[in-house]
Amino acid sequence: MSNQNAILYDNLLRRHTTIQNQINAIPQLSIEEQSRLVDINEKYSPENQEKVNNLKQQLVVLEQQLKQLF
Repeated sequence: MSNQNAILYDNLLRRHTTIQNQINAIPQLSIEEQSRLVDINEKYSPENQEKVNNLKQQLVVLEQQLKQLF
């Protein structure tokens, strides 16, 4: 791996970690709120779910970029 690829890899991993932390910081619904929903798997409000989905899409793009390095 070249030095340039190593730097890019490190930057991509840092961005990945930052996005993961952003996802973890998004508030989830309380157990009571979740139990009232039809879909028991919903953990976020619709607004927060959209944020999570967007961040997860960013993770997919980063993971693809990481795979291209090798």
